[in-house]
Amino acid sequence: MSRSAFGFGEPSRSQDTAAELGSRVQPFSVPLGTRTGAPPQTRLETVVVSPNLPATRVVQETVENRFVTLIAPFSNFTIYIAGNSSVSATNGIALPAGLPYEISLPGNQAIYAITDAPGVIMRLRVQVAAAIVGDLERRL
Repeated sequence: MSRSAFGFGEPSRSQDTAAELGSRVQPFSVPLGTRTGAPPQTRLETVVVSPNLPATRVVQETVENRFVTLIAPFSNFTIYIAGNSSVSATNGIALPAGLPYEISLPGNQAIYAITDAPGVIMRLRVQVAAAIVGDLERRL
């Protein structure tokens, strides 16, 4: 059969698919999960946010790009988030109560939170999923 019978992306010819291109886009990059043998798992957790400083780190720094979904509890008080530990009610983003708030987070960046509740501990629900679209990570 001639080569023209196969189109780009034909599954019977792996060398013609976009996933099997010979060169990597990023130098010194490896697929996500190379060290463990599987892609990173989606993490579901509840983080306790207190009104006291320092701010609570709700999402850790990791190498992969991530999608983070935050759900604040129904309350008369507000949880504020930011990308640095100096988050406050004046410079943070207020999370809507009970509604999912999604953030696209690049690698090596964390999210910090604080609440304006006086002496009340708030529970923030957090879901962190790796963005497999860019499934390469670069070693530092």
